[in-house]
Amino acid sequence: MFRKASLALATIVAAIVGQPPVLSAEAISPDALVNAGELTVCLPRNGGVIAGRRLTGGSGFDYRVSNALAAHMGLPLNVVWIENDLDEESDPIRETYAMLAYRLCDAIPGHPRYEGAVGPSEYGRASLPRWLGMPQEIDPVTNLLKDSLAGFVDVEPVTVTSGYMRTQIGLVYRDETPEPGGLDDLQNRRLALQQGTLSGAIATLQVAPVDRALLKMMNPGAGFLWEVENQNLALAIVDVPAFDAHLKANPFSPLRLARWRHAIGMDIGVAVLADNRALAQALDAAIAELLASGQFSQFAAEEGMTYSAPVSSDLAPRFTLETLREAR
Repeated sequence: MFRKASLALATIVAAIVGQPPVLSAEAISPDALVNAGELTVCLPRNGGVIAGRRLTGGSGFDYRVSNALAAHMGLPLNVVWIENDLDEESDPIRETYAMLAYRLCDAIPGHPRYEGAVGPSEYGRASLPRWLGMPQEIDPVTNLLKDSLAGFVDVEPVTVTSGYMRTQIGLVYRDETPEPGGLDDLQNRRLALQQGTLSGAIATLQVAPVDRALLKMMNPGAGFLWEVENQNLALAIVDVPAFDAHLKANPFSPLRLARWRHAIGMDIGVAVLADNRALAQALDAAIAELLASGQFSQFAAEEGMTYSAPVSSDLAPRFTLETLREAR
């Protein structure tokens, strides 16, 4: 996987050489930005190694990426911090459509380069998450200020930039126990997985029938690996950044990340409204330069995140049960 990522990165860089310059920040119409003269980005308030709000500024890989992209375009960065407590009813893709349509921000990092996550949506409306600084109103019952929820908003087509990283799926095991070599190497140990997630679907479909009794279905979210620890479970399948976030929050965790990676991964880009072409092109130019300079891998190392480079200029096709069963 890492060799493929390196080859793909070289291909991306080579493809850029000799092309005419793309649009810069100066070509972006002021009315195309939420706040004229600055890049407004939505980031999770408590996203572990991905992003997090601090008393002064922020932290995390996507926060560093956002700063670098804004600086490349000659724009100051403005961050809208959103609540990111994911549960089984959450839908980050719909929330991205809603936030961009509502003009809460210009761009949202961490968006999958996936056919089912771009273009016109399959639904006409979507709900917004909570965010810091959202409008407030007086509660007629308590007479105190409360958030004034915008509720559902009409959505618009979304596009995604070229990839700046790739998220992968891996296995986690307990320290001082045998490292698993894949889903066919459970060694009679319970495997925890998250309901309603890609990694959970892969485990459900690919674990051998004789081992399916070893599967332990659990609720998704930031507390998943904490619960794996509390229940003394031996194995878990997760997105690699989720393990990085857990280890950052719990440096004394007995869990370790195995070297095995599933063949199915996802390149990650920045979501913007589809009709904001100048901004998308300016972001693409910045991403290409930062990839070529190696700054993304440097950001990841400094934030304690396992980094993988993007591998394709094409969007990932929609998953089917057959592709989830066959990909190894």
